[in-house]
Order: sequence, then structure tokens, then C-alpha cells
Amino acid sequence: MNNIETEHGMFEILKDEQNAFNVSDFNKKYVEILGKYEFLVGDYYQDILRLKGFKSIEKNRIPDYINEYCSLDSNYYILRNPNFNENLVVSEE
Repeated sequence: MNNIETEHGMFEILKDEQNAFNVSDFNKKYVEILGKYEFLVGDYYQDILRLKGFKSIEKNRIPDYINEYCSLDSNYYILRNPNFNENLVVSEE
């Protein structure tokens, strides 16, 4: 497993299908509320990055999500956030 440093902290790359992970795209798309999830799936649909978070207890749903919501043969990746905060509350500004 590889670790990657982003503007939003360190993440562990669990899977990177077809070299999908692009740190620049990730930094642009990431929003603070995603910090409450231990696992993030990033996939590209029509050249637009989509990020979806999963809690620890939902990890087993990731393959189903990929099969149901990601395009066939799409580029995707799975990250683990070792510094996630399940109780994160984001203030509305």
C-alpha cells in the first residue's frame, strides 16, 4: 500500500485501478465533510471526479458501490484516511 500526501492530509492508497488517482483533481474535489469517513472511493464519470465516503462498518459495501455506480471499466481508486474523525461536524459559513 502506498501513502500519498495531499492538501487534506495523508491518505493510504488501497487500490488504484488504471492509475486513476490524480492528486490535483483530488485536492480540488475534496470537501471537509469527507474527513468523517475512513474510506473514500474516487471514480471518473465523463472526465469528472466523483468522491464517495464510507464508514468503517460500511467497508464491505464498497465493491457493490463500484459495481452499481461506477461505469464499466472506469478508472477508480480506494483511499483509506488514517486520520478520519467519525464525529466531525462541519460548520456552515
